[in-house]
Amino acid sequence: MRTSLLLTTLLFAIALHAQQTVVRYAYGPFGSLGDAAYVVENGRIYQACGPFGTKGTCLYVYDDEAVYRSADANGQRGTGLFRMEGDKFFRCSGAFCTRGACVLMLDKQKVFRADGAFCNKTDGGFVLDGNTIFMGEGPFCNKADALLQVQSGIPMIALLAILATI
Repeated sequence: MRTSLLLTTLLFAIALHAQQTVVRYAYGPFGSLGDAAYVVENGRIYQACGPFGTKGTCLYVYDDEAVYRSADANGQRGTGLFRMEGDKFFRCSGAFCTRGACVLMLDKQKVFRADGAFCNKTDGGFVLDGNTIFMGEGPFCNKADALLQVQSGIPMIALLAILATI
């Protein structure tokens, strides 16, 4: 009985750790589902292959504060691409991800495009509405057509990395 409980707990922990998130394209004002675009799993962002989201080539590798380019298809960490500091998302460069200009700025459920070293807010970029990401238009980031739909939880740094490359 005790061994069975331990085995069940271990299998649950492995399943929870290996959980993947599929990010799909979405269309129109209501976010109609499209094909799979990205697969996010274990600190890596993969290109999705096929309509159901089979893992393809690894595009990016991320940790708690930085996103790196993938050095190969299997997800070896390459040079820095983005760095997250609070609610601001910066470009970075080099192996140690040296901070550069600002790209995106998170403001509650809205993601604004930003530029410069001090993250000056520009026009709207994206609106996060539940599990659907919409285009944000104008200086107030008004919701327009849908772009992506996330099927389960995704770390904010991974989502911002995907949005910064769109």
